[in-house]
Amino acid sequence: MLCIACCPLPLFGFIAENCANNIVCFSRFSRFELRLTYQWTAKIKRRILIRIKMVRKTNNHPPRTVVNPLPTDPTDPPGMDCFADDREALNDFAKYFNNAHLSDVTLLVGDEIYSAHRIILTKSSEVFDRMLSQKWNGDKKELELVEEPQCQRVFAAFLRFLYCNHIVLHPDNTLPILVLADKYNVHSLRKVCIDYAVNNILPELSLRELFHVWYSYATKAFHQPLINACIKVLAWHFEEMITSEEWEKEWLSVDRDQLTELLKSNDLVLSSEYRLWEAVQKWLMAPSHPERRGNTASPLLVSILPLIRFPFMTADELTMVERSPFVETHPKLFHPQILLAYKFQALPLSSRLNCKEFTGTQFILRNYTDVRWDRRIVVRGEDLRLEEGYNRAIDQAFSIQTRSSTFPLQSWNWKVQLSSQMVANSHEELRLYLVSEDIDQPRSIEYLVSIVDEKKVLRSLAGRKNFTKTRYCADLEIEKKVDLNELYVENSPLLVNGDLHLQITFRPID
Repeated sequence: MLCIACCPLPLFGFIAENCANNIVCFSRFSRFELRLTYQWTAKIKRRILIRIKMVRKTNNHPPRTVVNPLPTDPTDPPGMDCFADDREALNDFAKYFNNAHLSDVTLLVGDEIYSAHRIILTKSSEVFDRMLSQKWNGDKKELELVEEPQCQRVFAAFLRFLYCNHIVLHPDNTLPILVLADKYNVHSLRKVCIDYAVNNILPELSLRELFHVWYSYATKAFHQPLINACIKVLAWHFEEMITSEEWEKEWLSVDRDQLTELLKSNDLVLSSEYRLWEAVQKWLMAPSHPERRGNTASPLLVSILPLIRFPFMTADELTMVERSPFVETHPKLFHPQILLAYKFQALPLSSRLNCKEFTGTQFILRNYTDVRWDRRIVVRGEDLRLEEGYNRAIDQAFSIQTRSSTFPLQSWNWKVQLSSQMVANSHEELRLYLVSEDIDQPRSIEYLVSIVDEKKVLRSLAGRKNFTKTRYCADLEIEKKVDLNELYVENSPLLVNGDLHLQITFRPID
């Protein structure tokens, strides 16, 4: 795949300046700064570096904003910034890649030798800037770079990108090129590699390859977009990862950063939060990792416990957590978490609205597969933006199952309908309806509906409804909490990457 990094500012016009042969060209810099294509004397190079430092101060201007360094005559008419083609300007520099013409430094990479230009290397990479500085290797004409064999094979493509912002990516070369982009801190190439991997590589990988290669590297390099993309895939298979014998070795060997990133995710698909706690406890007690227990366990537990959603465990499950040997040895870490969970379980749903302590990450549902009293619903962005004629229209329905208050135990079927509705004065409102399906006897429930993002509960509403065979549908009056237009503003705080995340909780009324 051809990948060309963004070039927000082109190379600007040249200022003629007499020197030596009377025709020395000195560039006005852009955000990409100066790309030198002529042989400069040491004196001119020093002047250029001074100019670079000055120009770096102007790099915070919005794209296409130019601070004109030329003096202007008050009698001149108003002017306009004019730009040549960015890509054409960049492509012109490709001819200097690995070209001895005007080269002032040689790179030794494995068995390969590359002719390079200091100004290109330092412009593109802060690491090269330091390596080629006077303090380090300022006078050296040769620079040996120690790279892994996989990176040596792709170094030519990496180096060429520094000249022309162009590279051809495929599944075999993307990771080693990303490693080089990280090592030399080339921001634009890093972004190109991550975007390509997320869109073209990860969807085609086996689960094990994604876990062992890409997720492992992403967590070590702290690439959050890449981590998130890996977790979206791993989340669908999470129960298998924590319960099956085939994955036991991998699960027990994940490091703390990998575990933490998984526990942060709201997308995990698993039977219950207690099942997750069992897996975490098994991880803590792994025989090959004694550092996870004893006196060294406290810092680890401090980072892990807030990520476990104890409030969504049942009272019986919380009791079993209290019997854990870790609770006995670290009561000060566990007891506040468990007591808060008991409080959450004990209060009526309407009372939870007034508790600010119930708005953190621990109170956001995951994708539990057990039949419960609560359910997480995600309304995709494209479903929020349906259009009929000139009007926006929302019409989405979600079937859910909950527990029931009957004996013997059985499940209740519901349909949650989200729609937009025209009301007086041609005003649209967001409506949320709850429909009881297959009802054979009255249902009296208390409900709590919350809009959440990835880290907190944003807004909630609660109420009580009675359902019978003749009155099987109820309006939950979400319009009192959410204006429809709030969902359509740019970067709406009520949406997560353009999606609306809801969670709904029921409780039978005695």
